[in-house]
Formats: sequence, structure tokens, C-alpha cells
Amino acid sequence: MKGEEEVYYDNVFFVDIDRLGTSMSYYLFPEGNKQPVYFETYKKKEAAHICNKIEFREDNGQSGLYAVLLNPVANRRQDYSVHRRMQQHGRIYDTMFSEDILKFIKECMEMGKNSLFVIDCSPGLSEMECQLLGKFYGLKEDYREKYDLSVEEVYVTTFEDGQIQKTIECLNENRDLVYRENREVSIVLNDMQNCIGAAKEDSGFHVEWEMVARGLLKRLKNQDSVKIRYRQYQVKQMKAGIVGNVQNLDNTADAYMLLKEYREDYISKDRMEQK
Repeated sequence: MKGEEEVYYDNVFFVDIDRLGTSMSYYLFPEGNKQPVYFETYKKKEAAHICNKIEFREDNGQSGLYAVLLNPVANRRQDYSVHRRMQQHGRIYDTMFSEDILKFIKECMEMGKNSLFVIDCSPGLSEMECQLLGKFYGLKEDYREKYDLSVEEVYVTTFEDGQIQKTIECLNENRDLVYRENREVSIVLNDMQNCIGAAKEDSGFHVEWEMVARGLLKRLKNQDSVKIRYRQYQVKQMKAGIVGNVQNLDNTADAYMLLKEYREDYISKDRMEQK
């Protein structure tokens, strides 16, 4: 989604690569629903077999949303990747894992449809994330004559000071490693704790997302393209993950959409002085 223009895709692939704490399979396929297929079963030319189609009652199976998931149970047992004998060689396995992800994306691209790939990473920019991000930009250059490709980076934090500090340090430390011209980078201030609402009710509690955004931008180094966006508190989204109330995407689709205020309402360096 760019600017105010809405873009529609034939297929949307949600790819979960958070090997440190993957949990999306629980949200998309709660207990009692069908068992998803996991990326660990991926083999050459079998990309279609690991795409879990997300069904919505409203569209009678016409949805083009697919989830590619890691097995959270295997991760808890710490035997993820043990079949490759690479568990003790993190860097080697990260490289192989990144290559598999990139191979999968290329296969999906070759289907010839207008597609959106959403890559859900672990918190921060690890060496693997930086490596993969660099390859995405390389893919953009390699395929620019064949496909209309774009890369958008989105980093999510809450209003909690420690999380904001970690986000700033992460981007500052890796600015040279992942720097590319014409980067589109967004930091989302996700109001999961309803901080803005609490501030309105308590005169001694002061939170303004614009103020937080300006302070965050001032602490970033050489990030002129960064946009700070505000994600409003969503009651339905919060309740969907509470024990005993876990719901799949079919029941909470509107809680995860990028709403109008996300697409249009942001503060960037070129607007900071105007606010």
C-alpha cells in the first residue's frame, strides 16, 4: 500500500520467518482447526504445497491469501533444522534458510501474477535479516525489467521506552549494512496498550504520538526516508490473542488491516519542522 492509492493483488503471501518465537500458526489455525503445513517440509519445486490458503467465509473461497509458516512446536523442542545437522552452525544455517526463502519467493513470482509478499521477521535486524533484506533489494534490481517490484521495510514498536530505544539502536547500527537508495522505511507506533486513550482520561499522563515520533526521528542517524506512523488501538485485535478467546484471521480480519490513518497520517523528516 503506497500513498493514498489502493493497490490490489491477485495473491498475498504471508511468510513467517521468526524462528525465535513463531506463533502465527496459532492465530491463523487455532486449536481444533486443520493442521497447517510448515515450511520445514519445503522441497524443490513444491512451493504450492507449503502455502496454507486462508479461507474467509465472506468470499466463498475466492481469497488469494496464503500463509507460509514455521512449526512453533519444533522450535520449542529446539530441534528445528536438526535434520540438516546445522543446529550448531548458526551462520551456515541462516544462509541456507535465507536461500530457501528467496527460492520460494522466486517460484511464486514466476507464476506471473501480481503478488504481495509480507515477510514477518524476528524482532530487530539480525545478521540473517540483514542478509535477506539485501537480497530482496538485489532481486528488485535483477527483475526490474520483467516485474514491477518494490520493497518496503516496516519496523513495529509500542510506546514503551525500552522498545523504542531498541528500534533506534537497531536501525542506527545497521544503517550502512542495509542501506540502499530510495528505501521506503516506516516505523509503526503500535498503541497496543491504549496509551493515547489513557492520556485523555488522566491529566497527569502525557502521551502524544506526534511528540514521540519527532523525538524518535531526531535520534535516528542518516534515515531521511523514515516515516513514523501511528497504529490505533484495536480492541478486537487485543482480545483475539487472549487465552480462551484466540480467534483466527477469519474473525478478526478488520483488526489487522492497514487502516486509512496508517497509509496517510505519518511524520517524516521533511514534515517534522512543519508540525
